[in-house]
Amino acid sequence: MLTLLSHGGSGEFYSYSMFCTKAACLLQLSGQPWQRQDMFDPQEMAAMPFGKLPVLQDEQGALIPDSEGIRGWLEARGIDFDPGLDARQKAQSRLVIRMLDEALWVQVLCARWLEQDGWEAMLSSVFAGVPEAALTDFRAGVLAGLHFVGHGRFARDERLRRLDQDLTALDGVLGDKPYLFGAAMTAADCSAMPMLEAVSRAPASPSVVAVAQKYPRLLAYVDRVRTTVALTLPQVA
Repeated sequence: MLTLLSHGGSGEFYSYSMFCTKAACLLQLSGQPWQRQDMFDPQEMAAMPFGKLPVLQDEQGALIPDSEGIRGWLEARGIDFDPGLDARQKAQSRLVIRMLDEALWVQVLCARWLEQDGWEAMLSSVFAGVPEAALTDFRAGVLAGLHFVGHGRFARDERLRRLDQDLTALDGVLGDKPYLFGAAMTAADCSAMPMLEAVSRAPASPSVVAVAQKYPRLLAYVDRVRTTVALTLPQVA
């Protein structure tokens, strides 16, 4: 059986990692039998390909890293994640996925790691029980990365303005359709749901959540995708 090596989650999040949740959605859509295995040891995670999760372990023990790598591997097995889409729609889907995975993702990082109220929520949820001092260097590395890509240099109002622009665009793509590209889920929905989920609830900063809450159609869409993929939330004591 396929095994998805994943970051942990909570009673609300399948995983605190949007890309682990994305990979799980792809596996659900694929119809392949699979199981989840959370990893908690930083040294074990660092030893993974690319030094990060998610990673898919196949039946022979081979490791397939990265959510897009997992998608490609599943497609090589004959899985079609974009049934019914024409060439133009598939191109549009790829653009939407890139925006989600590489732009909205940075907004999530800012909402959780840069904004102080988001960071405090992270300490009480994702890193509950971990001394803050033990995370100082790790957070500093994330903040350095956000400064490098530019978002860490913006004032909060500018970040929120850009987030609002992105959500307006995504809301326009969705329109009144059940899913981004029609009546059935496609690969783009596997990227969209985890990112929208992450900006619309804690541990994201309340200022970010307030922007996401302005889009009831997107919030309903998140619930609809979650119901469709039927991911089992982890049991947290």
